[in-house]
Amino acid sequence: MIRIVLVARHQLERAQIRTTLEADHRHRVVAEGVPGQEGDLVSRTRRPDVVIVSQPEEGAALDALKRMTEIPTPPAALLLADRLTGDGVRRLLRLRAAGILHRATAGRHLPWAVHAAAHGGLALEPGLARDLADTPTEPAGVATEQARAQALLGGLSPREREVIALAGDGLSNPEIAAILTISADTAKDHLHHIYAKLGIRSRLQAARIVWQAGLDDSRRGSDHPAGNPGGHCPSVICPG
Repeated sequence: MIRIVLVARHQLERAQIRTTLEADHRHRVVAEGVPGQEGDLVSRTRRPDVVIVSQPEEGAALDALKRMTEIPTPPAALLLADRLTGDGVRRLLRLRAAGILHRATAGRHLPWAVHAAAHGGLALEPGLARDLADTPTEPAGVATEQARAQALLGGLSPREREVIALAGDGLSNPEIAAILTISADTAKDHLHHIYAKLGIRSRLQAARIVWQAGLDDSRRGSDHPAGNPGGHCPSVICPG
């Protein structure tokens, strides 16, 4: 069980994020509050695994992370913000942020990102990883991880790349099958072959490789009914 503290200005936003997280029985939100309460919430819950902090501006996210560094043995910090610059992201990473996501798309990525942060990984929005890799001042390890992941995916067939991208986005075998117009058994077989080629065993590991490689899944989603089951928006809707 991953124990999570949730920090956001608005109760509605906290409720939406909590619902997204607790749809996975491995997640439990143990405390929540507003920015400025990070230390008290962590102390009260006896050091949770991950603290999620949602702030509209990267400056406010930086302030929250600085407060977190004052906590003895701070838990992993996963930050959500609306407007992120390359310099701001680098500053967040230098302050040991365990993950950085855009608030608008956080609902799609939070389950994977929380697991990565809780287990010592780095959950970085794919677009942010690409931006950082294009600059000479990128954080150590980001470009290397991306290059390694891209090399792994380069060993897959075009169809296998489609399958792993959809699996990494959290879709089930039947949903993958519906999008690619194949049978669920064929989708399952593709995944088995992908796991063997990449030396992995789970969808979580596949999702991490997809993220690290910056594989673009922007073509999928609300424009395809199977890519957005039930017609629900995959994003966390953040109040203004």
